[in-house]
Amino acid sequence: MMKQRLCSASAAALLAFLVASPMACRRGPLPGLGGPAAEETSLPPRIRNATDDSVMVLVPGGRFTMGPPGNEKTVSLPPFYMDRCEVTNAQYAKFLAAVQKQGDAAWRHPKQPASKKTHVPAFWDNLNLGRSKPDHPVVGVDWFDAYAYARWAGKRLPTEAEWERAARGTDGRVYPWGNDPPERGLRYRCNFFGSYLGADGFRFTAPAGSFEAGASPVGCMNMAGNVAEWCADWFAPLPRQRRLVNPKGPASGTAKVTKGGAWNLDAESIRCYNRWPLDPLSASAAPRTRRPRRRAPRSPQHPKPEHHTGLGPGRLPPARVALHVEHAPVCGAAH
Repeated sequence: MMKQRLCSASAAALLAFLVASPMACRRGPLPGLGGPAAEETSLPPRIRNATDDSVMVLVPGGRFTMGPPGNEKTVSLPPFYMDRCEVTNAQYAKFLAAVQKQGDAAWRHPKQPASKKTHVPAFWDNLNLGRSKPDHPVVGVDWFDAYAYARWAGKRLPTEAEWERAARGTDGRVYPWGNDPPERGLRYRCNFFGSYLGADGFRFTAPAGSFEAGASPVGCMNMAGNVAEWCADWFAPLPRQRRLVNPKGPASGTAKVTKGGAWNLDAESIRCYNRWPLDPLSASAAPRTRRPRRRAPRSPQHPKPEHHTGLGPGRLPPARVALHVEHAPVCGAAH
């Protein structure tokens, strides 16, 4: 097995979005304001966003360990909300319907290229990946699609630090569920390339929220494997400092950070601290959407090293979203 080159750059992994949307929830002062501790304990552990009907989990503020072995950072973050699951095809279809009706002027990024005329995913009509599977994560979206979706839903993309905090918790674990491998006997904790492609029950993507045994400490699902996820950060080397406060990455760059791995990558490639650069206009590398064969397919090639802007087969950026609590709507707790 090829030894994976670990990245020393900083970025965020789960696709989180922050968008102003008065229709989603009533905005107002946070309950019980009385300092950071009082603010956090007064927040519900889960909220439901009315715009895209997503459940979001509270990620407590404080310190956590970020980065690969040998380049760990102690990072401090304020509390925030993160989508429990990836954005699904059904949720993204609501966004496309809104764009068709109103246009995207209210939600698109100010630097979205004029040549970009649509937010329809690259694999929208693919029978294995697209809208025919409403409960599966949306794939084939570029960074500007993810940004616009987040704005529409009243959310934002997470920073790399936020993504890694939501995935790893505070104990520096390798995977969301701990340090054990994702495959042990017949028990799988995520959708990845194990003994063979499809051994975990899915030849391509798995429905959002699958593999309860693979949940992160805060309850986020599928943060390892299944589909890669866009982050807000530009890709760059991690800062030299060992202690960081709410890092957001550089002000500019040529590639955005993706995190989480994908359904056809191996166990080494889906570790929480791994990170990969991708051109923000790329909707992903072409997936291997071949017809099922009787014999087991060979393992796909590994992704390119971290300094390369390409990604290996199956790196399909989805959308997950986050909210900073200081901007969060006051919503009812999710059931």
